Amino acid sequence: MSRAAFADLQRSRARGSSGPVRASFVPATESDPGMFPQVGYAIGRNCGGAVVRNSLRRRAREVARSESPTLPRGTYLLRLEPSAAVLEPAALRTDVAAALHRAGRAAVSA
Repeated sequence: MSRAAFADLQRSRARGSSGPVRASFVPATESDPGMFPQVGYAIGRNCGGAVVRNSLRRRAREVARSESPTLPRGTYLLRLEPSAAVLEPAALRTDVAAALHRAGRAAVSA
């Protein structure tokens, strides 16, 4: 993800959340090249050590990959709060999917 895309996501009003997961979304235009949806991950050190953060990222990436056919075309940023580290896998899957879909719907309805 480029710096410009990250900056656009920071300014985006299309957001969704579920539990300890927050998502931002910027829709892609038809002229944007590349595969969509694109997802970036922001998992701070307050979530735990590198092993914990990488585990959270892998789990969130798998959910995003499985949900991608039903998501609007664009760029997403997932932020995970420290309490995400202690969630059961099913709960994390539900929260990540819900946050992604809510962010996508917020852009469509705006």
